Parts: sequence; structure tokens; C-alpha cells
Amino acid sequence: MRAVVVGAGLAGLVAADELARGGAEVVVLEARSRVGGRVWSQRLPNGAVVEMGAEYILPGNTAVLQLAERLGLGLWDKGMRYGTRDPRGGIGTTHEELVAAMATAEAELASGGHSDESTEDFLDSIEMPPGAREAIIARVEISCANTADRVAAAELAGVAHIDDEPSPSIAGGNQRLALALAEGLGFSVHLDDPVMSVHWDERVRVESRAGDLDADAAVIAVPASVLDRISFEPALPDSVRDALGSVEYGQAAKLFVPLRAPSPPSAVMNVRERYWTWTATGDEDAPQPVVSAFGGSKPALDALEVDQGPSRWLDSLERLRGDLELDLSGAVLSTWADDPWVRAAYSTSPPPEVAAAVERPTGPLAFAGEHTAGEHAALMEGAIRSGQRAARALLTR
Repeated sequence: MRAVVVGAGLAGLVAADELARGGAEVVVLEARSRVGGRVWSQRLPNGAVVEMGAEYILPGNTAVLQLAERLGLGLWDKGMRYGTRDPRGGIGTTHEELVAAMATAEAELASGGHSDESTEDFLDSIEMPPGAREAIIARVEISCANTADRVAAAELAGVAHIDDEPSPSIAGGNQRLALALAEGLGFSVHLDDPVMSVHWDERVRVESRAGDLDADAAVIAVPASVLDRISFEPALPDSVRDALGSVEYGQAAKLFVPLRAPSPPSAVMNVRERYWTWTATGDEDAPQPVVSAFGGSKPALDALEVDQGPSRWLDSLERLRGDLELDLSGAVLSTWADDPWVRAAYSTSPPPEVAAAVERPTGPLAFAGEHTAGEHAALMEGAIRSGQRAARALLTR
């Protein structure tokens, strides 16, 4: 079997790797000049490694860990914990009050009956201290990169659970996953080659900038936010087109500021301005000389004036993290919205119809991407699982 994979993000590369290991001849077409998509690492001049996109391997993300082990990649523990953030600003709350409020929310969710509610409506329906509610809403909006009225209540326990579990990253940068997969695929990966159209019936003909490719099957591994840049002939079935068209995306940005002096691991959240910051360890558990910040939801990014550069955010960060010796001249701002091949951050609470619509191939086409991964949507874990699912479905077709 010959297969074309459209997109060399983590989902597409995993799909290509699975297909190749299953005996298929594979060609991967990527519009960007690099692999990894929203998994993109950089090293600052002071040596700190930062994640321009996806950052954390969360508890229960077994597919990422298994892939890293197979590729011979290690982990950085980071020292700080994704599940525990010091909330500052706003009404005010304590760690103990926040833990109790989340326990109440999770117990109520476990009782059922809230599947169709937003996080905002759900939290309005239960009793908890207003400061704790405000902090939980802030964390949800930051992590989901969208406002709480757009985030399903069912996701609350996953994105705002308070714990002390490790949430590492790949040693040397998460993009090493993509680079290792691409290296294994060799000359099968073609960069700077965006796909314009996909003709499909019994077989597939893909038209890209470099020309036409004929194949037996194809994996479409691009975000739903830019699927309209590809023409499908004939048109996709209504069930698939409508499901993928229903995916909503959030907006997020990251800010990295070098440190003049090392700082121990920390995690501090600005409740009012909807961003959080962390310092972390890297190689050999040594502190990395950088503070990272992540802001989520369009209103938050607008308030931080991200579209005009980092200055407004830097002013806020200086006030929030007076404990750090910031080198403001070396600040780096990373956004997703200005990337024409995604135009957003990641999916927000994709409805179950999305995963159901792409569970099986549509003729010779299989669809992958974090937005198709159900409970693992918006994560590297979801991208990996979706690539595996799409490839295996084609191999057994």
C-alpha cells in the first residue's frame, strides 16, 4: 500500500511511522519548513530550552511516554507541578480553600447530570467560596485557551484538578519526538509543500505545491481550523464535514523571559489577567534560567495586548514575579494565531460527534489530529493516539 500523509505535526508523523512499520510506502507532505506543528522547541541564547507550543506530559498520558521510550528519549521532571499553582490577585483564596472547592466540584461531577453544561454554568450551580470559584475559572480559561462558557463541565476535573503528580517534558525539548520520527522516515518527509486538493474515490490523488501524488490511501492530519484550505473532490460526506466543522479552537500565547540568576521551581497564576508562570528544572535537575508564562483565551490576550508585542505582558509579569531577576531584553513571545497553518491554539471541548465521525476511514481517507482524540483532545497524547488510530484503520481496511 502507498499512503500519503498530509501534515507533519505529531499526529501526522505518528501515522506515517505506524504505516511504514506496517509495511506501507509513505510520503509525508508538510506546509511548514519544519516538522512538529504545534510541538516546537527552541533554545534561548542563555541555554534554556523553551516550548513554543505543547509543553506538558500529563498524568495518564501513556502514549507519549511509550513513544518516547521507543525512540530512546528521556524526560525532564521540571520540579514544579502542573496541578499546583499559587493563585494571586482577584478576590483571593488559599490553597486549602481551593483544594476543598475542587473536591466539591469533582464529587458533584461524578454524580452525573452535568454532561450538557458549560464549566461556567456548572460552577454557578454549586456552593463554593467566591475566591476559589474565581481561581478555578481562571485556571480553566488559561488551560483550555477559551472562556469558561465555551468549555464543557466534563473537562473541569481534567484541567483544574489539584495534585502533586509529575508533568514532565521530553528531555531537550518536546520537538525531539517529531524530529526522531521524521529521521526514521528519512526522505519520505517533504517540507514547504502545502497540499491544495485531495481527489478520492477508490484511490487518492493529492495535489500539492510540488505536483501530484497518486496513492492507495491518505491520512489528513491538519487542524480542523485550516481544513478549508484543502479542496476535497468529491466533497466529504455531510457527517464528516459537519463534525469537523463544529470544532472550536481557543487562543493562547506564551512568553519566555531569561533570568539573570537561577530560580527554584515554581508555579504562580495571575487570576485576574488569566495567565500562569513557572520556573522549572531541566538537564540533571538543574534550574533552567528562564521563566515561562502562558496566557489563555482571546479576552485575556486582548487585555495583555499580545498583538502589539510583549511589553504590556512584561509589565504585568514584573509585578507578579518580583522574586525573579528578569532579563527583559531577551524576552520571546510565541503565539499560535499568526501561524497560517493552524490560526489558533488547540481545540476546545470537541463534541463526541467529531471522534465518532472519524473513527473509521472515509473510503481511502483517514483523519487524525488532537481534535479527533475525544478525552485526549488538545494534548500531545491526543495527537499521538489519533495518528495511531488513523494508520491502523487504513492498514486493516
